[in-house]
Amino acid sequence: MSLPVLEKKGDITLGGLFSLHDMVEEHSVSYTSAPPPTQCTRFNFRTFRWMQTMIFAIEEINRDGRLLPNITLGYKIYDSCSTPHQALRAAMELMGTEKSSVQSKETCHGNIPAVIGDGGSTQSLVVARFLGVFHMPQVSYFSSCACLSDKKEFPAFLRTMPSDFFQVDALVQLVKHFGWSWVGVIAGDDDYGRGGANIFADKVRTLGACVALHEIIPKNRAPAAVSSIVSKIRSSGARVVLVFAVEQDAAALFDEALREDLTGIQWLASEAWSTAAVLSSPKKYHQILQGSMGFAIRQTHIPGLQDFLLRLNPAGADVPENPFLKPFWEEVFQCSLGLTTNGQEHTDERKPPCSGSEELGNVTNIYSDVSQLRISYNVYKAVYAIAHALHAIRSCVKGDPHCPEPDNIQPWQLLHHIKQVTFVNSFGDEIKFDENGDPAAMYDLVNWQLAANGGMEITTVGTFDEMSGKQELQIQEQNIIWNGNRTKVPLSVCSSICPPGTRKAIRPNFPICCHDCVVCTDGEISNQTVVQVATDSKCFGKSSEKQEIEWTTVLHVATVHCCLWLTCNLSSNCPPNVLQMYSNLSFN
Repeated sequence: MSLPVLEKKGDITLGGLFSLHDMVEEHSVSYTSAPPPTQCTRFNFRTFRWMQTMIFAIEEINRDGRLLPNITLGYKIYDSCSTPHQALRAAMELMGTEKSSVQSKETCHGNIPAVIGDGGSTQSLVVARFLGVFHMPQVSYFSSCACLSDKKEFPAFLRTMPSDFFQVDALVQLVKHFGWSWVGVIAGDDDYGRGGANIFADKVRTLGACVALHEIIPKNRAPAAVSSIVSKIRSSGARVVLVFAVEQDAAALFDEALREDLTGIQWLASEAWSTAAVLSSPKKYHQILQGSMGFAIRQTHIPGLQDFLLRLNPAGADVPENPFLKPFWEEVFQCSLGLTTNGQEHTDERKPPCSGSEELGNVTNIYSDVSQLRISYNVYKAVYAIAHALHAIRSCVKGDPHCPEPDNIQPWQLLHHIKQVTFVNSFGDEIKFDENGDPAAMYDLVNWQLAANGGMEITTVGTFDEMSGKQELQIQEQNIIWNGNRTKVPLSVCSSICPPGTRKAIRPNFPICCHDCVVCTDGEISNQTVVQVATDSKCFGKSSEKQEIEWTTVLHVATVHCCLWLTCNLSSNCPPNVLQMYSNLSFN
């Protein structure tokens, strides 16, 4: 059975993969009959906006006509449901069915020269291995796993999302800047979470800091397992904890933190949830997530996008051709459209009926919120990168093997031109890919701050730009509000700083960051406070300068006594008791 697809014909059709649902319902399989169709659940408004941004960019290019004159772009979009096997099925359908490949021996990719997606790194890994065999260019807008930079394994993969290698570098510089030496690490159980957390743990140890705990949120988010993680965070004593996970995994952790009343933690956010409205909007999270800090890719305002998003309406569209509009509409308005398909009316008796004429502008949700266009902007850039590559093909010199006929573009030829793309878009940003298919890494350092109206504001308090040279990380410390609505930098150490007169003694079977402060023994001193964990704290014998002062004092006293002794012996007025005292002294 074919997967639901949103399709619009064009001279050149671009494929799209978006995780419009967060999970797939698992069915028990009897192996005696065909399994039921895959059922995706938990509709994701944020990802639906990303999909709509792809359509918006394609229609903008078609409407303008200057970039690709006399060529109309179309699209063929699938829901990967946040699972690798569903993403792979969608990629296979984009490449063409077995029937179509038999009919056309010249090509087996179904006239799809490039694919935009997927979002999650785990899905993109599976898809990239498959599409790479056919040299089909894949441009992801959200997959950031550093592993995807390996061009031997993923030769046709590119992205408008920076590699996690740079995000981790920014996070490590943040830890170093604020002197945190005892940091917890929580990761999602996927390539994104495990890969990023492992790189961070390795890099932060090179600073001389220590990882207080390193835990994995299981994919099924089992309550007992997540509860155990919260307990370990509490017992570790770490006040700064990095959560390197997608927003769904992070939400499971924070829900449990709320249940167990875990407070006072300065959370560091990975890019996947650093601006996620599903976490910043609900007031139940405000107490524990206020002050959170993380890195997010640069944002921008896309003129016309919000109006385009709000124009969506099932009453004015051919709904059977848009299989994603009905579940979106019913989720937004919590109603049942009762649409007719193949002569049968489908209604959900658990929800009140709706007509489809409701106004999206009257509802405030993540879909219509364009205040933080970051990943949406990545989708926009991906569409334009492919369009510029198609423009380059039309302008190339005939005779070049990478210069095909405009109506017979092969994926490997388009891949060559996408790799060479360099242009400055309408927002003044330069779009290009390095030898690994990665863009330049530029991030905003964001801080979650409570606003006067009770909402959560995501405020930019710094930047990270890998192209800027030595000072990659710039921080406006005076603008940061830490967890607990404090302005003082939180302290996260395993052991307190050793005061003068004591030395550091490493605890057996504990990380190097954990130590006791031992008082110096007689004859030794320590007048240096240990500031960093990696710095040795020792007691020393008294300095040579102090010893010189002491010997000088002894000599002065001895000289005085010698003079008094000689005076007493030569004088007849020396008191008998003093004369007796000096006669008993021995200078041997």
